[in-house]
Amino acid sequence: MSTSGRGWSGAPQHAKPAAEFDIRYGTDLLRQERARWPPYAVITTPRAYKAAQPHLAQPPAGIGHVELLDWNDLQALSDSLPADAELVIGLGGGRALDASKYVALTRDLPLILVPTVVSTGAIISSTVAKWSGRMIIGPGDRWPWVDPEHVLVDDDLVLAAAPHLNTAGLGDVLCGYAGIAEWRRNARLGVGPPTDDAAIATVLAFHGELAHGFPATLDSAGNLTPASVRFIMDGLLGRQIHRLPPAAAPGGDHDFVFALELANDKGWIHGEVVALGALIIAWQCEEHPEELTARLDACRVRRRPTAMGISREELWRGLAYTPTYMSDTANGRDTNSIMRHEPVTAAQFPALWQFLEES
Repeated sequence: MSTSGRGWSGAPQHAKPAAEFDIRYGTDLLRQERARWPPYAVITTPRAYKAAQPHLAQPPAGIGHVELLDWNDLQALSDSLPADAELVIGLGGGRALDASKYVALTRDLPLILVPTVVSTGAIISSTVAKWSGRMIIGPGDRWPWVDPEHVLVDDDLVLAAAPHLNTAGLGDVLCGYAGIAEWRRNARLGVGPPTDDAAIATVLAFHGELAHGFPATLDSAGNLTPASVRFIMDGLLGRQIHRLPPAAAPGGDHDFVFALELANDKGWIHGEVVALGALIIAWQCEEHPEELTARLDACRVRRRPTAMGISREELWRGLAYTPTYMSDTANGRDTNSIMRHEPVTAAQFPALWQFLEES
């Protein structure tokens, strides 16, 4: 098995587009593929590895458990793996998959991604973001990249996870409404470029298709099915196509997540919290946040802070820190979002909290 494309910088220009990923779907895939692997190292988390063990006939040559994506931690993890490993398997959610890309790059080994949940775009991204603690640093064009050999989506493994861990993947798509809200609001106030209504309509139509189509993938009891898994993956792939220009539609929802986690030294489910960030932005922009809540509900994405395990105090702490995070140019951040320039005030926060929890 030869190593795929990779490099230590230039991810946006050189990494394989998501549409070109080799994604394999089916039941019992992990057990079948495992029989053909050479000695391999698994990069994972304890919960993900426990879920996958019944599908692995033979143990790996080495196991690396990921805690943080800090590059110093990942380098130590890479150095700890056995020298005879010939393949790296990223097994788990976004954190494990991203960590496995770093290990595959530093060890110059081929990489296969095996998501245990379809909760994030990390499944179909080759980029290795640079982390220091809980903070992403540096511009993206300086980040490395590793193209996986393929992605293995085993329905048995993915569907064994709690449903909200999988539907979070649609939250990572629908959060694109944040950029639409900001673009429309700025154009309305004359502080940004005029909207491209055709481009916005295309994205909104895509979001509408997700909200309309997802319930039809459920079984008669309302449970996720293999069709649901494929639908969520198709949504993540479609997000790569249905993008708006970042200069007009900034990704404030994603920066909010990183600020929230830094301010509280704590992590949450990425797809859910970026959707929460989009809701807050739509509320701030007065751009019909109820449209986003309806789509999130149709896709069964948890959107209330307390349902995600975010307390009132934690949310306020994150919101208060977000302007500082977005303006940290020393670490490559200059996000022109309403969350930076006109952040939620202490006087506004009770009304925001009520909207988020009771709408």
